[in-house]
Amino acid sequence: MLTNLGYTIGEQRERIATPLPMSAVYNKSQFISQFVSLHRHSTQPTLINQLLTTTFPNVIAEYWILYDDNNRPVACAGANTVMSDTSVGYVGIFEAKNEKAGAIVLKTATEWLRRGGVHQFEPVRQVLGPVNLTTWLQYRLRVDTDEAPSMSFEPRHPEFYQSCFTQAGFVKAADYYSTFFPIDNIINGYTNYTRGETLESIHLGIQFWNTLDFASSLNPERHPKLTPQDNVAKRVYDLSIELFRGKELFDEGLTRQNHRHIVLNDMISRPQVDNASLLDLSSFITDPQNGEDVGYMACWVEDNDTLVLKTVGFVPRVRKSKVFAFAMVETMKRARDVWGCTKVACALMNENSASISEHVGGKSVRHIYRLYMHRPTPPAVHSEQSQQQAQPTEAHTLPETSLKSTESNNSTTQSASPSSSLNAESLQKQQQDMRLQMYWNQQRQKVLAQRSRGRAMARL
Repeated sequence: MLTNLGYTIGEQRERIATPLPMSAVYNKSQFISQFVSLHRHSTQPTLINQLLTTTFPNVIAEYWILYDDNNRPVACAGANTVMSDTSVGYVGIFEAKNEKAGAIVLKTATEWLRRGGVHQFEPVRQVLGPVNLTTWLQYRLRVDTDEAPSMSFEPRHPEFYQSCFTQAGFVKAADYYSTFFPIDNIINGYTNYTRGETLESIHLGIQFWNTLDFASSLNPERHPKLTPQDNVAKRVYDLSIELFRGKELFDEGLTRQNHRHIVLNDMISRPQVDNASLLDLSSFITDPQNGEDVGYMACWVEDNDTLVLKTVGFVPRVRKSKVFAFAMVETMKRARDVWGCTKVACALMNENSASISEHVGGKSVRHIYRLYMHRPTPPAVHSEQSQQQAQPTEAHTLPETSLKSTESNNSTTQSASPSSSLNAESLQKQQQDMRLQMYWNQQRQKVLAQRSRGRAMARL
């Protein structure tokens, strides 16, 4: 059954439609086709279809579409609980044709999470976005003004999306960077750092995916003779869990089947990715003495001349060596000499990693990608003005009521004295900063606790 919630944007009457629940068969194919029509420019339709029909462990999700008077979709969004931490919710799978419509669906999705869905779960304490169901897939919003296009797997969105999130009550949580270098600059930088040493000098080897059975590993149930060594998908999944467990925002509850069916299949089906180069340049770093994988690199060629370094990771026991530099030099030389690459793109790094890369490769172009967190409504200030502002919002029952109450608040604020408005804004900013600090402190404490338990288990 579809539930319609009405809104008025300018002179246009628009409505939100959502199935309750999404698993209902009624009109589901039509609903998914509307999502696909909105996502055609930024996300593959096949991926959207997979996300809306796949079951994720320990996740409750819901989806919304905003239609105009002519029954055309103008915005959509999804919301879900996080598989590894049910106190956190994600808002994503977001597209909009205008700023107001985008803000409406984001507010609706966020409010659903804040209220625990339709009494389905405990209300979440924190909402992050944009995240497409899990951080294993595309998330964050590009916020820089550089004209160069994003590489594949990086968000590609109109600039007004930033205003959509701001209007829906979101603020910056963290920024990530993609950096672009001339390939010779970064090869020379890492070669000088390694001083002639190689992987063999630290008793490690490199094994490229094109020597393994990648295609069969995506459907191992159909290939009973697939050897453990040739099972690339399993090796990548197992290493990812080992490398990133305990990291902030890492959904370690994602199953191996989800990883094969969605993450890896999404990778090889994107038109920007040269699949031959993916298999020829991506590799495992191995320890020949015991046959163990100690790291991997997932990379490929885009636009005929750019090596995209998507994921690079190594187990803790080898990280203090120069293994990263050795593997980078060998891979980049292969990309330059065999594939004709002239540039390197290091995808979606934190500030520290981006600075290290620039220290080696020199000044670079940066793309900036932002993760947002929802700012909860601050406690009411006990004054006559705050009571007048709070009055219209006491009976929140439907998303459209929230929209109307926001408009009422804005008109009240404009009529208030400048000094009162300034004091309220200052208090709100202080409360926002305190909440941000408390949230990230909690995340760090969780990571430290997980690491401590891991060390204790290792001693046993």
